[in-house]
Amino acid sequence: MKKYPIIVGAAVVFMLSFANNITFAEEWKANTTDSIQVVNGQKEYTMKRGDTLWAIGQKVNIKAEKLADINGIDLKKGQQYKLPRGRVLSFGANIITVKDADGSIYSQSIIQDKDKINTEKNIGETADQQSSNNEYPYAVAREGLQYPAVFQFRGSNVPESITLDFSQGTNGKVIFKRNATTTEEYSASFNTIATKDIRVENIDSTADNRLRTVRVNTEIYIQPSSDYQNPAVDNETNRFYLFINKNGGISLATPNYAGNYPQGEEDVMLEAVNIPTDQLNSSANSLAGYSDEQIEYARVTEALLQYYNVAGQPIEVAAQRNNSGHQVLPFDGSKTLNEPSVTLSFSMDGTMASTIIVTYLSNHDGTIRFYKNPNHYQDERYTTDPAWVQEESQKMIDSFQTLSIPTDYDTQAVNLIPIIKIS
Repeated sequence: MKKYPIIVGAAVVFMLSFANNITFAEEWKANTTDSIQVVNGQKEYTMKRGDTLWAIGQKVNIKAEKLADINGIDLKKGQQYKLPRGRVLSFGANIITVKDADGSIYSQSIIQDKDKINTEKNIGETADQQSSNNEYPYAVAREGLQYPAVFQFRGSNVPESITLDFSQGTNGKVIFKRNATTTEEYSASFNTIATKDIRVENIDSTADNRLRTVRVNTEIYIQPSSDYQNPAVDNETNRFYLFINKNGGISLATPNYAGNYPQGEEDVMLEAVNIPTDQLNSSANSLAGYSDEQIEYARVTEALLQYYNVAGQPIEVAAQRNNSGHQVLPFDGSKTLNEPSVTLSFSMDGTMASTIIVTYLSNHDGTIRFYKNPNHYQDERYTTDPAWVQEESQKMIDSFQTLSIPTDYDTQAVNLIPIIKIS
């Protein structure tokens, strides 16, 4: 499997464990229309695990969008597979009543012809317009995604996001956001395939719960392109799979872009999860009221945690803004920087061993250039040999790395701001 170039991802960092621990999560399987039995005469149905709006709609002749509306299911938040189990749907001539498990009425609505799948049939009757889903029990309905459908990873060396757009049919596009400034767009198709078992690394991976096997019926086939240097997709990495995860959301299985897998796990795919539209748009609001300086330091810290593969959140963060002429090393002979800079440090447990110190300069385009500072100076030449100090400081300048500072960390960044000490 191809190894992906080093890219800073756009989600919370966790440390990858390479223990060969495999778990089989509780498997979600879509119920077929045949398994949905409407009680004759009473015209009632009680929702259960595995139900989908599509399958219920086919059985009772009501469009999925209407069922979502009367059950308080927000499709824009990706809740199409999170149905309230135990809720009862009762059907009259043209009225549907929704009752909670305790018998209380949740809602009641008149069903018009525009709400029906088949206008020649009553509600509570099978629509008979689409075949049963028996053959593909793990399929994800194309219409069940809200487009553009954005998927994000956790971890490092992965794309910031992958976006699917099949809003116009089974032929659509897939967009890779590799970093803050680079995207790649590919033609793709949305296909239903025979049931297939794949292994994925859990997005919430831990040492004891790292891998699981899932069954899939939905494949995203991506057409490779020669338009990009070192493209994200080639003939070996162009088949992705959609499946319903254990939380009722939608996950995307992709090739292992990080390229760091133990022997025997070449087939293991990465899991990315669909991020509801409202969550994608919430980061700006979470930082409202903070200064640009506070937001900058918090975002840079989160990006550096990702870059250095540090798990968790720091307990101490300090930022010092430096004027032009700042010494790279605080000793005689040191080279200086000819631009304003910031020295940023953070510690995971308050010890020097866990402290990371960097000095960075803004590129004013959503990226920074930075080098890592020593967190202690034990070599006596720092104080006795200015020529050696000059050489060492030049090495640090030559080691500048460029790092994208995305906004995808803002949910975590907002929690750092109260502990940042600025000088």
